[in-house]
Amino acid sequence: MKIIKTTLLLTLMMLTITVGVAQKKKKKKQNRKKTEVAAVKVYEGPELPPEQLVRLVSETVGKKYAYFIAVDEKDIPNMSLMSGAQEILLLPGDHTIKMRFVSKGEIAIPTESFDFLSFEAGKSYVVKFEYTPGEGSYLVSAGNTRIRLWIEEVGQASVLIEQTVDGFGKRVEPADK
Repeated sequence: MKIIKTTLLLTLMMLTITVGVAQKKKKKKQNRKKTEVAAVKVYEGPELPPEQLVRLVSETVGKKYAYFIAVDEKDIPNMSLMSGAQEILLLPGDHTIKMRFVSKGEIAIPTESFDFLSFEAGKSYVVKFEYTPGEGSYLVSAGNTRIRLWIEEVGQASVLIEQTVDGFGKRVEPADK
């Protein structure tokens, strides 16, 4: 009888501990996701109010997304090849933007920088994309892959600047031209 009581007590304790650990892990994971969403400041100097800054956000569609890896040829610190800043704050003016496109399980490539684009203070912009995977062996597939990236002002449907790259991240002519 004593062995059964001890076994039940130990089982109950293990279940309680397991549930507590699982809840802590879940909470930690949620907190990590919240931190990753924060915009990265990519300008020098003090914090500025939103009306003096430019906000640039990259969209995510399913397991496909692009993140910022450099502004004006200055790298944005990053801890991983698969994730990085998807929202940045910068000063108004002309900037070049370099991205890495990721389709989890398929491709993760840095793209060539967008040409200079003039961003206005107090406005938000979004980077969008279309991904068409290539077929065949790796080299053939990468050469036939097309990733069209473009930037729009939030709330406006017009494309401000765009580029199409292959699976190596090199600029190519869009498929519809």
